Amino acid sequence: MSIGSEGSVMPYRDCYLDLDPTYRDAYGLPLLRMTFDWKANEIKMTQHITSKMANIAKAMEPKQMAISVMDSGSHYDVRPYQSTHTTGGAITGDNPKTSVVNKYLQCWDVPNVFVTGACAFPQNLAYNPTGIVGALAYYSAEAIRNQYLNNPGPLVQA
Repeated sequence: MSIGSEGSVMPYRDCYLDLDPTYRDAYGLPLLRMTFDWKANEIKMTQHITSKMANIAKAMEPKQMAISVMDSGSHYDVRPYQSTHTTGGAITGDNPKTSVVNKYLQCWDVPNVFVTGACAFPQNLAYNPTGIVGALAYYSAEAIRNQYLNNPGPLVQA
């Protein structure tokens, strides 16, 4: 038996996704670069929930039990960490100065571009975002069909 947990990561200005200025793919396009490391809040949250889960597991009186705890000062590493749902990059908002897309996932700068995906989230919500991504894509497509195609241009005035 295995018990696991997931937690949210708050948005921090020094944690972001951008285009790498050095590394490129086979077509010469810049690769995605992730600048991220665990903060004290996420480490403390993980340590707290791990102790709660350990208590639950101990109460089950297993024949074997191993506990893996994130140590203070631990650094993020994509190699062993397999439950990553990286989000962000084209944040949704109500102000073009602080966001990339509006509530319909329409680019503020280029109104005929709609961006769907987890890039629209300011932070990871702690769970697999696929359902919400699908719902927002549907919401965006409905706005394109029912509003944008009838009157091309910005769907939201800032």
